[in-house]
Amino acid sequence: TGDILDQAGMSRGALYHHFKSKRDLFEAVYISVSSEAIDHAAKSGVSGESPLENLISACLGWLRVVRRPEVASILLDQGPQVLGWKKARLLEAESSLGLMMASLEQAVEAGQLDVLSVELTARLINALLAEAALASLHSEPAISAAKQEAAVRQLIEGLQS
Repeated sequence: TGDILDQAGMSRGALYHHFKSKRDLFEAVYISVSSEAIDHAAKSGVSGESPLENLISACLGWLRVVRRPEVASILLDQGPQVLGWKKARLLEAESSLGLMMASLEQAVEAGQLDVLSVELTARLINALLAEAALASLHSEPAISAAKQEAAVRQLIEGLQS
């Protein structure tokens, strides 16, 4: 908390005026970091080539951001621990799941993908991306970014009609 106060240039009283607890403060940080990663992914997914390529580009853009240790630590390690698995999952659903579902739906409507459930497929792709990011941080030996991205591309392309 002291580091945050120093960086923000505010008093402890002012901090707790805005946040009732450390958990509430962490939730705000989690949402902010998640939003930045999603914004980066959304910008990466606007290639205009095809809905499928836009989906893949967005997924890889998100993965590139989340592989950064400070981002992965907040979103993948600390988030579920501090906020609880249900709350972290709810925040994910409120932020990225809808975008993932919209991207998938566009690829399905374009006849590029064939999935049984857009929502379930979106959740599975989110889990795939999270696992790839965790593998880059915790695997011994580390799995290269190029191999991760090729595997993500291969798995998503495997859903083609």
